[in-house]
Amino acid sequence: MICNLCPRLCNIDRSFRKGVCLSGDIMKVAAIVLHRGEEPPLVKGRGSGAIFFSGCPMRCQYCQNMDISHQAWGQEIKPEELACYMARLESLGASNINLVTPTHFTPWVLDSIMLARQMGVRLPVMVNSGGYELTATMRMWYDYASIYLMDLKYGDNNTASILSKVPDYWDKARDTIIDIYENMGPLVVDEKGMARKGLMVRHLVLPGMISNPFSVLEFLASVARDIPISIMSQYNPNFYTGNVNELKRTITQDEYRVVVEKAIELGFETIFVQDASSSEVYSPDFKSLRPFGDTPNLLSDHIKDTSMYV
Repeated sequence: MICNLCPRLCNIDRSFRKGVCLSGDIMKVAAIVLHRGEEPPLVKGRGSGAIFFSGCPMRCQYCQNMDISHQAWGQEIKPEELACYMARLESLGASNINLVTPTHFTPWVLDSIMLARQMGVRLPVMVNSGGYELTATMRMWYDYASIYLMDLKYGDNNTASILSKVPDYWDKARDTIIDIYENMGPLVVDEKGMARKGLMVRHLVLPGMISNPFSVLEFLASVARDIPISIMSQYNPNFYTGNVNELKRTITQDEYRVVVEKAIELGFETIFVQDASSSEVYSPDFKSLRPFGDTPNLLSDHIKDTSMYV
């Protein structure tokens, strides 16, 4: 296929060569786990059924998932196999199907969701994205996924260009968030506190507030204050590969507090926060049988029962 799924607009045939996302025309997945490391409404019950896709159109210099995002480490998988894993996650009690960085594989993943629905899978599907998206691609998801967990990493294009090698991140991410909100609304939870549909936005606070968090929060407030926001403190300098001295340390409690106070001042209805130790907690090892130290990676027990395929 000629690929223009993301704002990179590579316009190449991925069956012959890989795009900037380091992906060809076969899906690659690094881990499939019951995951507790998302916001409370997303992991209510036994946890989120997280599927971590390999490759990424961004090149964030501090990515904690570099093995899979920058090196595209993972296992090739067919749509019918992925559908079976979705069914397996539902049988294990997952609260949703959490697709982590899936959009560079959009056509194949949508096929997988369709097959899973035919198999009887009824869990809500969540798109968990770094935010660098085309609205045209996101609109392909609206009939398949009901929950949207979107990063808004930066409040300007220049910082995104330096730290993630995407010169138009701020423009594209804002367009995407507006479109998702207009089509899906804010995150809605059921009587058990479990997310069912709608938009939540995350922002990772960087040392020195380099990510321009006030700009991020002011933009989101201008869209709608009923968008739940997650202000993250988990930046870990051990993953940073660049030359900005400020980013070679963790954030301070004062930096984080100021950002949270700004969100409260702007009147957001729902704000999720992290504690100061978060930078030491979220360090997955995708080459381990237990990438997050608790539940196993289901890919280590690869499905071979083709009678499950549709």
